[in-house]
Amino acid sequence: MPDTLNPEEINALMGAIRDGQVPQGATSSNGAPVTPYDLTSQDRILRGQMPTLDAINEQVASLLASGLAGRTRLGLRVSTSPAALFKFVDFGSVLAAPSVLAVLSLGPGFGHALLVLEPGLAEALLAAALGDRRVKQADSSETRRELTAVEQLVLRRLLTLFTDAMEHTWETVLPFKPKVVRFEIDPRMANIAPPSDVVIASSFQVSSGIEGRLQLVIPFSAVEPAKARLSSPPRMNPGSDARFAAALQRELEQVKVEVRVLLGRTRLTFEKLLELDNGDVLSLTTDEDSPVQILIEGRRKLEGTPKVQHGSMAVELRQGLQPDPNAKASAA
Repeated sequence: MPDTLNPEEINALMGAIRDGQVPQGATSSNGAPVTPYDLTSQDRILRGQMPTLDAINEQVASLLASGLAGRTRLGLRVSTSPAALFKFVDFGSVLAAPSVLAVLSLGPGFGHALLVLEPGLAEALLAAALGDRRVKQADSSETRRELTAVEQLVLRRLLTLFTDAMEHTWETVLPFKPKVVRFEIDPRMANIAPPSDVVIASSFQVSSGIEGRLQLVIPFSAVEPAKARLSSPPRMNPGSDARFAAALQRELEQVKVEVRVLLGRTRLTFEKLLELDNGDVLSLTTDEDSPVQILIEGRRKLEGTPKVQHGSMAVELRQGLQPDPNAKASAA
């Protein structure tokens, strides 16, 4: 019997299962347990918290707040909340109209994302960026008009602060190169994923002078290569690791260690030891040309030759640091 079924056999088997002639058993032919799997399910999606993603969003919020404060001369604050998972078709139903939608390119191979500016936020940011110190929130009940060319240019510059912050904070996880591609008013024109696909929505709340919310929507397929990293605790920044390693190295270099040179050995009876007096000479097992052991904190680490240097006794190194063989034996 062949290992695979032909189309006619597959159709016959599926029909028998549908009609109940063949039960959906819980074991295979060799007795191994069978686990049902639905290819249309979303079990591949991250479940629960995503601490690394939330840490990334907090860094984006901090950088965005600093950038917006510099551009608008307002003491703005940006806070974030834990990311949420939606099907893209469900996310469209929670959009508040009229929102401004910015379609982002995430870079080659990563597709597109969506940045949603809720009603009134885009107008307030534009007014502040153009020098209006008396920023007023727009009425969300108004019908949103198309952005003019000048407004699109200014808003694109402001959102560059967000994309730059996003590129910087994501670089250790995924090499995103986000940039604003276009603006849309109609959500139907901002399809970044099929309706049944899952997206990750991250919310950024702007406050203190301007009130409003931005939402970043990234298709799950774009971050799937790093899903294990996103669901694990965040790692320390590589720059912080380098600084910590340098500081640790400086501290270790200041540690004082005992250095002793073993010139040789001899054996004496206890009686002979008691008879020793000043001026007695002991014969060692080595001569002046024999290598001597150099002990670091009581452990053999170096090897050298005794000599006289500038009228003082010295040891010339013949061999560098060597690993302690006893350490490996004890570790094993």
